[in-house]
Amino acid sequence: MLNLSERQEKIRSLLTTQGRLSVTRLVEQMNVAAMTIRRDLIVLEEAGLLTRTHGGCVLHSPFVAELSFPVKQRLRQEHKMAIAGEAIRRLKRDETVYLDTGTTTLQVARTLPPDLALQVFTNNLRIAMELFGRAGITITVYGGVMAHKNPDLAGEMALAQIQQYRLDVAIVGGDALDVGRGEFYGADARTALLSRAAQKQANRVIVVMDSSKFGKRGLAAVGRLGPGVTMITDNEVSRKDRSILRRTGAEMVFAATPSVNSK
Repeated sequence: MLNLSERQEKIRSLLTTQGRLSVTRLVEQMNVAAMTIRRDLIVLEEAGLLTRTHGGCVLHSPFVAELSFPVKQRLRQEHKMAIAGEAIRRLKRDETVYLDTGTTTLQVARTLPPDLALQVFTNNLRIAMELFGRAGITITVYGGVMAHKNPDLAGEMALAQIQQYRLDVAIVGGDALDVGRGEFYGADARTALLSRAAQKQANRVIVVMDSSKFGKRGLAAVGRLGPGVTMITDNEVSRKDRSILRRTGAEMVFAATPSVNSK
C-alpha cells in the first residue's frame, strides 16, 4: 500500500496524463478508503495542484478556461455595451470589417448602425445571424469546423479564406490580458490562430476586452498591443495598469459604464 506522499505523487502523475480522475478509480488503483482519497484531494487542492469536482478532481490550470457562449453573454453586459459603442465610433462608411468571435464583438454587431454600409467578415455564426437581413450590411462567413463550446467555425478552411481578403479593420477580443507584456490571449488555440491571421490582413486593429480579463493568463496568444492598435476597455482599470498599457504605444480608450465613475 502506498504511503501519503506516494499516493499524492501518484494522483499528480495520473492527472498530468489524463486531466480528470474519479474517486472511485483512485480507490481501486490505490486500495485505500474513499475518505482517504478525498483527504488527499483536499490537500492537493489547497496546494493549487488540482480542482476537486463532484466525485473526483481535474488538473488545475493557470490558464483561463473557455466558457460556453451562453455563460459569457450574461457576464458584464453594461461594460460590453459601453465598449461596443466606442468601437463603432471608430468605424467609417463602406469599410471591410472583421468581427472576431466573442460576446463583446457580438455586442458590436448588435449595435452597428445601417448607415455605415459595412462589409462584415466573421467566423462566428451568432454574429452572422445577428446581422442577417440587416439593411446596409453585407456578411461573409469564413467556413470551417464547428467548435464545441462556442458557435465558431475554425480550421484550415477558415484560415485559407481569411488570407484571401484585405480588411480595413479587425475587431478582436480575448479571454486574458498580460498587462506587463501587453499581450492578449484566447482560451481556444484554433480561433486564436484565425484572429492573428485576420489582424495581419487589416490596416488597423481594435481590441475590445473588459477589465475583468486583465492580469490573467490564456493558452494561445491572440495579439500584442502597440502602435496601430486601439484597445477599448471599461473604466474600472486601475491608474497603475493604465500607465503601463499606455507605454505599449497603443491607443487606450476607457469606456464609461453607467454604474462606474471614470478614474
